[in-house]
Amino acid sequence: MSTDSASKPVQVAGATKKRGKAKYLVLLGFVLVLVLVLAQQTGLLGFGVAHLRAATFPRDESLLEYVHGNVPGVVIVDPHQIDLKALGPDGSSVRQHIERTRDDIKEATGIDLGFDVDKLIVAPSLVVARGRFNEQKLAERLAKHSYVQAEYKGVKYLLRAGEDAIAVRDGSILLYGAEPEIRASIDAEEAGTSLASRDEATSRLSRIGWDRPLLGVVLLADSKPSLRAILTGSTGPRAVTAGVSTKGGLSATVAIDAASAEAAEELRKLLEEKRANADALNALVGPEPGAALAEIAKRAKLTVDPAAGRLTVQVDVRPEEVELLAKAGQAAAGSLGEVYKNVRLFQLLAPGP
Repeated sequence: MSTDSASKPVQVAGATKKRGKAKYLVLLGFVLVLVLVLAQQTGLLGFGVAHLRAATFPRDESLLEYVHGNVPGVVIVDPHQIDLKALGPDGSSVRQHIERTRDDIKEATGIDLGFDVDKLIVAPSLVVARGRFNEQKLAERLAKHSYVQAEYKGVKYLLRAGEDAIAVRDGSILLYGAEPEIRASIDAEEAGTSLASRDEATSRLSRIGWDRPLLGVVLLADSKPSLRAILTGSTGPRAVTAGVSTKGGLSATVAIDAASAEAAEELRKLLEEKRANADALNALVGPEPGAALAEIAKRAKLTVDPAAGRLTVQVDVRPEEVELLAKAGQAAAGSLGEVYKNVRLFQLLAPGP
């Protein structure tokens, strides 16, 4: 038998293996494409990408472009970075409230705050969210609640006259608030007069760090004070920036920008006096929560940066303390509610002058 005839079975077997491998690769590619399509349609792909982005590139100043530049402050929430364990055990007051809010919003709008929303900005009269939103399905759901279509500068939104409005932009941005606020957001984004253009806000947020599930800034005074403020020696704080982390417990960093280094030092001394007054804390929230507040205040670290005129407060709160303070807050809110009801009832029943 010749060498050529002996090598033919080997060549045929090799070609068969190659064809089998090619079929396997084609099948694998088809499965991958199918998985990606299903993930995209169900929102899993967008959620996964957003979760990765939150872990690697959490900064998202572009979302501030939808907030009008004259707002006094905002709170930014990143659901991807929240560790619920830091807020207490399953069934705790805080976690029950979060789940109840999530369920209520999902039932009304079909939007899942824990899955569809990647970043949330809360301003005094406007909410801006980045995520995955189906405008058509939202319109169908809200039509049952008497919302109708409206339009402003080519942007469509859903409106319930005299109450609120909601807009979805490009399927990835959601605006919620009163109709004037929705329109102001559209104007600010178009004209470039949003909060994203104010360095005194963006620089402070970046200083605290976007890698936190909760981040906020409140602008209390103009970063460039008037001549009157300079001449009279105004010492009030210029801004307060805060960031909360839930990694390994609840940890908050609060930065207070004062008018000067001396003003920051005076504020530090005042806070030192206040946290040493356990009686005042007990009178504020009650003995048991007051003791917890006193312990939290005792652990807090207060430092002043003289060059920046800034007081920084670092506070750590344990999960059991979060639960205790949450219950105290609920009780206080209930008491205030009862007081209001009683006062209102008195006003209605009392004879006029």
